[in-house]
Amino acid sequence: MADRLLLSVGHPYENDMDLFVDGLPPSFSSEELAGLFAGFGTVLRADVAKNRHGTPLQFGLVTMGTSRDASRAIASLHKSTVDGHLLLVMLAENQWSACRSQSSVRDTAP
Repeated sequence: MADRLLLSVGHPYENDMDLFVDGLPPSFSSEELAGLFAGFGTVLRADVAKNRHGTPLQFGLVTMGTSRDASRAIASLHKSTVDGHLLLVMLAENQWSACRSQSSVRDTAP
């Protein structure tokens, strides 16, 4: 799945300006995601992940202009709510590490 997501957003998200956002409302758009983060600095990119039918998957990836912008966004938005949905905001590299760990555990299970 991580490989498909990387292809769909165009590049790997793995630095201190890239954020993983989980718990988005079902109809949330990439434009709304960018707007949500704009109050914390420059948003270079915001993508809501979608399945092959174009349905949003309730998570997204955001690239902020600086690591300071990213830190402010995490501090303010992590565990906040949007339209009744609890948001989890973290550095994307932490999320990819967790995904890789989970997939390696599944690959080695009997």
